[in-house]
Amino acid sequence: MVLAVLPPLGPEPFVSVVIPALNEERYIEPCLRSLVAQDYPHERMEALVADGGSSDRTRAIVVEVAAGVPFPVRLVENPGRTTPHGLNAGIAEASGDVIVILGAHALAGPGFVAANVKALRETGAAATGGPIETRGEGPIAEAVAAALSHPFGVGDARFRFATEAGYVDTIAFAAYRRECFDRLGGFDTDREKAEDDFFNYRVRRAGGRLYLTPLVSSVYFARASLGSVARQYFAYGKAKGRAAIEEPASVRLRHLVPVVTVVCGALLALASLWSWKTRVAAAVLASLYVGAAVFAAVRASSRRGRPGLAPITAATFPVVHASYGLGTIAGVFQALRRRR
Repeated sequence: MVLAVLPPLGPEPFVSVVIPALNEERYIEPCLRSLVAQDYPHERMEALVADGGSSDRTRAIVVEVAAGVPFPVRLVENPGRTTPHGLNAGIAEASGDVIVILGAHALAGPGFVAANVKALRETGAAATGGPIETRGEGPIAEAVAAALSHPFGVGDARFRFATEAGYVDTIAFAAYRRECFDRLGGFDTDREKAEDDFFNYRVRRAGGRLYLTPLVSSVYFARASLGSVARQYFAYGKAKGRAAIEEPASVRLRHLVPVVTVVCGALLALASLWSWKTRVAAAVLASLYVGAAVFAAVRASSRRGRPGLAPITAATFPVVHASYGLGTIAGVFQALRRRR
């Protein structure tokens, strides 16, 4: 329980923001500019962009932005190219007492850093964060954003939609006390696509607490096609399927619902070839799922003031669920092969 008790945090600790990036020329400048807009003392901040060998203008943009901002912005080489390798490379170069993880595909809200520091100091938590506002650019991306902000799409992952503060099991774009990395090491480079979730599990296992507060805000830009969403969630599911075999305690109920749905649906469909009763059961369950998806899509899209997006939002739910479920199955088999 090495993180159960942490030393007091000062009122203005030095904060390092680590941003892994690869070919993010479209988003990296707005991401860095969102840090310039922070109401935290700039002399107590730095940003480290861990670049995985970008072939576009990402690196040049970072250098250009660094020349005109009021705090250090540094490029860090990430020869491993993956997100966990990049996070570890940035953390190794970071000077902060607090280390914030931010995606290059994201924006930090104006009070992001200050609210995280305040929450860390007042709660004694090992890590803090807030709910992510998922946005889309274009109709499909907006519909995807709506689906990923609704419990029907993401289960009880509170960092997607929470409106109340409290302790949680995981946080995205978290602010960590440096002791987390000093005592536990870095992100597991063998857990790509689940590196933060698995590290948060290790923090909790070590006695640390994760605190989420709506006062911490950030924005994430959703993928702009259902195909890219399918690939993204297949990779997430695959990582979680491996974890289910290799570290079962890190898996939560929400991680298993998609794979159970996929397996049960496949078994019912297969059984319906021989029995009219199973055909009826399959039809009823499919109708219930479609009805729930449509109801959730109408609510999710209307909540964003775009009720016309409901059809695409409804179509996004099965893409997310099926991709994640199939990925989980692939991850389980991959882990079993490794074990053998």
